[in-house]
Amino acid sequence: MFLKRIPSLITTTVKYRDPGAKRLIGIRPLIAFVYLTIAATTLALSAPATVPSLPMLGGLLFFALWMVLLLVLPVPARALSSGGQGYTSFDRLAMVASILVFGAVPAAWVAGSAALVWTLIADPRREPLLQRLMRTAANAGMFALAALIAGQVYSWLGGLSPLEAFGFVDLGRVLILLLVLQTVNELLFLLMVWPSLNKRERRHPFSWLSILTEMAISLTGIITALAYTRMPLLGFALYVTFIMVVAILFKWVAEVAEARRLRAEEFAAVNRINQAVSAAIDLDELIETVFHEVHDLVHSAAFLLGVYDKDTNQLDIRLNYDEGIRHSRSKRDLGQGILAWSLQHREAIFIPDVRKSQHPAIKQIITHGREPVSAIVVPIIYKNEPVGALSVQDYVPDAFTQHQLRLLQGFALQIAVAITNTRLFDELKRQQLLLEARVDDRTSELQKMTESLAEAIEQKQELLNQLERENRRDTLTTIANRRHLDEFLPREMERARRYGHPLTIAMLDIDHFKAVNDNLGHAMGDRVLYTLANILVRELRTTDFAARYGGEEFIIVFPETVVKDAISACDKLRTLIALHPWPRLAENLNVTVSFGVASMAHPDQTTAQLLAGADRALYQAKSSGRNRVCEARLDEPNTESVT
Repeated sequence: MFLKRIPSLITTTVKYRDPGAKRLIGIRPLIAFVYLTIAATTLALSAPATVPSLPMLGGLLFFALWMVLLLVLPVPARALSSGGQGYTSFDRLAMVASILVFGAVPAAWVAGSAALVWTLIADPRREPLLQRLMRTAANAGMFALAALIAGQVYSWLGGLSPLEAFGFVDLGRVLILLLVLQTVNELLFLLMVWPSLNKRERRHPFSWLSILTEMAISLTGIITALAYTRMPLLGFALYVTFIMVVAILFKWVAEVAEARRLRAEEFAAVNRINQAVSAAIDLDELIETVFHEVHDLVHSAAFLLGVYDKDTNQLDIRLNYDEGIRHSRSKRDLGQGILAWSLQHREAIFIPDVRKSQHPAIKQIITHGREPVSAIVVPIIYKNEPVGALSVQDYVPDAFTQHQLRLLQGFALQIAVAITNTRLFDELKRQQLLLEARVDDRTSELQKMTESLAEAIEQKQELLNQLERENRRDTLTTIANRRHLDEFLPREMERARRYGHPLTIAMLDIDHFKAVNDNLGHAMGDRVLYTLANILVRELRTTDFAARYGGEEFIIVFPETVVKDAISACDKLRTLIALHPWPRLAENLNVTVSFGVASMAHPDQTTAQLLAGADRALYQAKSSGRNRVCEARLDEPNTESVT
């Protein structure tokens, strides 16, 4: 079913939020007229030359009346799907059965007649005559077209009417009939309502659970057709009675579920308003929250909320929402306007139909356009003091219930507390601003005196921070120094123990670095160290940690890294360092490094033991020919010394 629709094809008692249904000019009335014209013309041209027999006429009349009765028992779509709106009914059962029993054309007459009678006479909604005639044309046309098209497809497939025998081939034909009927139903309705759907509804126009429910109901039409053609009259009457009982029970269970859902929504809305009350500090934000909560719970065309101004003895209409339009703020003297009348007399107003009501407040209604037909107005009182008033209004009669009146009265008590609290907060804020202004005036001189002190303190702190950074950074390479490493590595080892994560370190040393200093000078050696440190910073992960350990030795800490991955990373670094264009620094300069890799072997391992393991692995790399990566062996002794 479509999210914005009436049950089965289009008929229901639901007050769905579809502004396009009220337009008597435009594309929708034209489509309704086209549907009815096509259906009526096709049926007239397809009318049989001879008058049907009395038994057939009786059967057609029975199915038409039965379909009307089934249309009276709609099931809320929200009881089937939380996102659905509108209703689903059992009328599809009678439509499918009439196609299988009488054929496409008689079934179209049955469906169109039932839709016409229901919409024109039995539909309990109150609406203008032209609007009802438009809906009647649309409903009758769509019912008849859907039955006619689906029945013709069934006939073209070789389907028999009446259906007396039933095999696998017949089942296939009937299933195609049901799919065509459902598809035509959805497409006809989609064409009708498409202009009035918003973007979200156009992206998701279907409620698939409702479609499956209607398909299941349609399947019972097969049983109904077989029962009509093969059962005696008494047996078929009992079958029809059983279907009606099932439809009534289904409707009752669904309405109970719908009532529980509504109560749950009301309870959730009350909780949200309670939270807004407790957190309200801004009046405009509070009014917006109240508007959205009330409007979602009590659907209405118009919503108004006014706040009483004690200084002017007027009602300030802070929010005036009318059919999607927000009117500007206005003020009313008490007694002027229905909200001000309600607040002045401290009396809630419930008007089902302005045209029939004799309530004295009706004379005070002030409109910006059309006059509302039904309304609820509730005064907002706190400790016997006027606070404001709120109202929901609509342009159709009987739009609201007494339960909604009581619900709004409960909301009004909470809103009164919230508005009073926001006013107190505003007053406290005003007093605070006055006090702050006085304090600012009296402390301006003190501020000037303390500015120089603050500047001195800031400079001192900056020097301390700079000293701290210098103490933790190597002055030559600008990466972390030994002191920073001594703080970082034990902390990472403790974290690895606590969470059971791996931790690996690598100790690297520049091969033949003494020859660089001896042959090219210590200045060139410093440039080599600086360049090597930049390569490490550039290539390591942001989670890795690199520090100068001393001389030409560096330490890399790989948190949450197993030894295999750390070796791969070190080998990549070794290759990048060897391939670096060192001759740009000095002619014939080549630099390689050796790596010793060690991983935490057990939780009790100390920092010194881990460093010693990396140092032994580095020694092995040096002894094996340099420019390589070696891993510390687990069977080596855990010594505390680091060379």
